[in-house]
Amino acid sequence: MKIKSFGKINLNLRVLDELVNGLHKIESLIVPIDLYDVIEITEIKNDKDIISFDSMNIPENNTVSKSLNLLREINDFSKYFEINITKNIPTESGLGGGSSNAGALLSKLSEVYNLSIPSNEDVAQKIGSDVPFFISGQPAFVTGVGDIIEPKKIDIELNMLLVVPNEIVSTAKAFLEFDRLKNTSTLVNTYKEIKLFNDFWNPSTTIEPNLIKIKDYLESSTDEEFFLSGSGSSMFCLGTLDNLQKKFDLIDENQFRIVKLVKKIDFSLETISD
Repeated sequence: MKIKSFGKINLNLRVLDELVNGLHKIESLIVPIDLYDVIEITEIKNDKDIISFDSMNIPENNTVSKSLNLLREINDFSKYFEINITKNIPTESGLGGGSSNAGALLSKLSEVYNLSIPSNEDVAQKIGSDVPFFISGQPAFVTGVGDIIEPKKIDIELNMLLVVPNEIVSTAKAFLEFDRLKNTSTLVNTYKEIKLFNDFWNPSTTIEPNLIKIKDYLESSTDEEFFLSGSGSSMFCLGTLDNLQKKFDLIDENQFRIVKLVKKIDFSLETISD
């Protein structure tokens, strides 16, 4: 079987001081976007999974292997798979690529093999705090440690100009830096009554100071305000498709991993073939 697993944008993100088992509680409005990885899944007669990623250095203990292990942990399930993932969502960019792969895999295998899906709390603790959002797959207000998902109907079209710098920001390091700074001082803007802000801006720019220069370059080039997604390094602005296309043409694509027009979609998993 073959599926698409789509990325996400955090339209806003608040990091709270309260911890649960060492993880910060958050509040975030998240939407899936039409940038996706492709996952090919083949059942094999083997006693272990074979997992491969194209052209990326992904550790052996990754979100996909953790998802498969957790599925087996809570189900009477002993099948193994060869899984090949074509990566289009950049790693450590704040777009949820690894979490999207995990969420899509949990959803699809649970559907096909009639398995119980692990609890959101287990998923957040054992795989990653963004993964429950991708199991739900819909635009949502996410709270707790990523385990409380409240689907949100967003009727307006959301088009975004997405820029992914070459700089990378580890989410774990961003949380550590947040704790060290103990200062969010987040500026809040709005777009069609949607609040736009991100508490990771100060921590992430402390880790990668060049992100400040990149934001200044993007805003001076396009005359639009750019916002961080997740812990970065991706930045985005919103607007009409025609206007964003004009802004796209003003950016030097060679300076970045990705410069792309993306849009909000309604669901983060799509089946290509069963």
